[in-house]
Amino acid sequence: MDERLDHATCSYLSLDGNRTISMVNDTFCSLLEYQKQGIIGISFESLLTKPSKVFFQIYFLPLINLNHHVNEMYLIMKTGSGRTLPVLINAEVRKRGDQSVYDCFLIPILLRKDYEQQIDQAEVAYQKAKYELQRIEQELKRE
Repeated sequence: MDERLDHATCSYLSLDGNRTISMVNDTFCSLLEYQKQGIIGISFESLLTKPSKVFFQIYFLPLINLNHHVNEMYLIMKTGSGRTLPVLINAEVRKRGDQSVYDCFLIPILLRKDYEQQIDQAEVAYQKAKYELQRIEQELKRE
């Protein structure tokens, strides 16, 4: 594997036609707390939480077989230490020799929920301020 890909800022893995992991970069191993030797040859689905495994089977597989790619699909993976890790996965079917493989990039979304909560809090604060301003304007009109 090219060194730039092996140490890229996002996780890369390649799955064979049976969805068995055939290649991973160091970033993937670090992020999910696995050793390369221990992860090559296992089923990708075994790294997913049960709900994500069902979602993967119901949505990912039909979409990638139909469109030959999947973009920004949300999955929750299990790490080597037993934690869960939410990721977005982008995948594409490619030919390698006479076999089709799934090349996948995963981006952890650890901070996304924090950002969404901050946006929600800002929206609530805005609505309160807007309501208070309208109330004050109404009072001033009555005087």
